[in-house]
Amino acid sequence: MNRELRAAYDACSRITRREAKNFYFAFITLPRRKRRAIYAIYAFCREADDIADGDTPLVEKINALTRLRVRLAAVTAGEPQTLVDYALFDTTVRFSVDPKNLSQVIDGVEMDLTLSRYATFTDLRLYCHLVASAVGLSVLPILAHRRGRGLPEEAHKFGEALGLGMQLANIVRDVAEDMHRERVYIPGEDLEHFGVTEEMLRASVTNEKVRALLAFEIERARGYLCEGEKLLAYLPHHARGCPMFLSAIYSRILKRIEEQGYDVFSSRVSLSTREKLALTLRTWIRAFLR
Repeated sequence: MNRELRAAYDACSRITRREAKNFYFAFITLPRRKRRAIYAIYAFCREADDIADGDTPLVEKINALTRLRVRLAAVTAGEPQTLVDYALFDTTVRFSVDPKNLSQVIDGVEMDLTLSRYATFTDLRLYCHLVASAVGLSVLPILAHRRGRGLPEEAHKFGEALGLGMQLANIVRDVAEDMHRERVYIPGEDLEHFGVTEEMLRASVTNEKVRALLAFEIERARGYLCEGEKLLAYLPHHARGCPMFLSAIYSRILKRIEEQGYDVFSSRVSLSTREKLALTLRTWIRAFLR
């Protein structure tokens, strides 16, 4: 590996460690070449997400995402423009990552520029596929990479389910934060079914209706996380700890929300570094015993 490519991967590693501690812990048990490749995927997706969530005017965000699409096209053409792009180019070639999945991630964050409500779960599921499952599908060929062996289509279904479960868990945990941004990701049909109004969420009310709603959303997220764990059977042993850790940490977050009476308003639920390290060790051991 030449000096410039090493610098490119190092830059992606720093971004991942700074911005996504959950994912950083998930990847540390992987072989170095796979770990670096996933950092490159994350760094690119992080840039797209930061553009959408930034404080710049709408037209500037749209222009920035357009430029990001141009850069992705340049990566596909073998003409990377930045350090992150250089690492991404090497990753896509080395592990046969489909750039279409990364393009879908840009589509997903772009939805946040114009949509702040979702009427049905079907609508929300499309959004979750774009911003979460598409990331997972980009990472999957890296995790599953084994010389001379492909990945059956069935495995992609489980990878998509894992991404969906993680995003749904984020939505439950971040109800208050999203409401502050005037975004409500919980489907309107669910709010109506449980008799929960946006005013209740805005006022940080935790009554029986809100608790019943969040319990329902938690079970839905948990179901997809469990479905996603079936992916493990299609991965080499050294790569199983990564999805196992992600499923475990989001399941732990959901459990903690239940334990605190579904109060997602007082503080953002998270795990300490010590808890994450312990969880990393346990899932790594379980992965090699399966």
